Amino acid sequence: MSAQGEPAAAPARSIELSVGIAASADAVWEAIATGDGIERWFSPFASVEGGKGGTVNLAWEKGADWPSRITVWQPGKRLQMVDLSDLEAARQGTALTVDYHLTTADGTTRVHLVNSGLPATPDFDEHFHMMTNGWRVFLWNLRHAVERHPGVPRRMIRVRPWVKGSREEVWGRLFGEEGRSLKAGDSFHFDLDGGAALAGEVVLCDRPWAFAGMVESLNDGVLHVEMEGSEEKWKVGVWLSAYGVGE
Repeated sequence: MSAQGEPAAAPARSIELSVGIAASADAVWEAIATGDGIERWFSPFASVEGGKGGTVNLAWEKGADWPSRITVWQPGKRLQMVDLSDLEAARQGTALTVDYHLTTADGTTRVHLVNSGLPATPDFDEHFHMMTNGWRVFLWNLRHAVERHPGVPRRMIRVRPWVKGSREEVWGRLFGEEGRSLKAGDSFHFDLDGGAALAGEVVLCDRPWAFAGMVESLNDGVLHVEMEGSEEKWKVGVWLSAYGVGE
């Protein structure tokens, strides 16, 4: 209990990661603080009402908005957003918060991300691990979109099929023998049904949790696979993004 007799706030933890981007602060700001910019590397649907007190709406499916309130708006320097999906937590100041800090030197803009307000309880450990991997991939994708595909809209295919078995078993079924030893920087080549293939360079490989790669055979697109659960029946998330390609 707090000194005022109210329940003490639950312990929380944060994810802190950084990425350097060979671009101006204005270019990076456009990518994190506008709807079109966000859609090139994060959620496929996004809208932003800029300024302090404004809103950021993100969605992985149309109509399934994830709203946040902008609490710090310093163009080219800092953007902070507080999750509004839990209004009580937002009122109490314990809501999930995403904070981007931008600094620029020698032609490189460094983005320092702080995602705070995450539960520090054992039952959240797996989700924390998945979120950390997710942010690693998203920050890499932010850099990739700004440096390799500046201003180019992204096309995304996203599926989340139900699966059964352990993460290790499902990983083996998806990636085969090649997936047992892949690491960042390795080349990969995955044959698909129908004779097509995805080939490129591994960005992240945290077996059996997550995989991400730059798909050179798709104009340097992005493949991201995430093992989302560990129950008897759970979902695998697969995202395939392409830039500057046709239908």
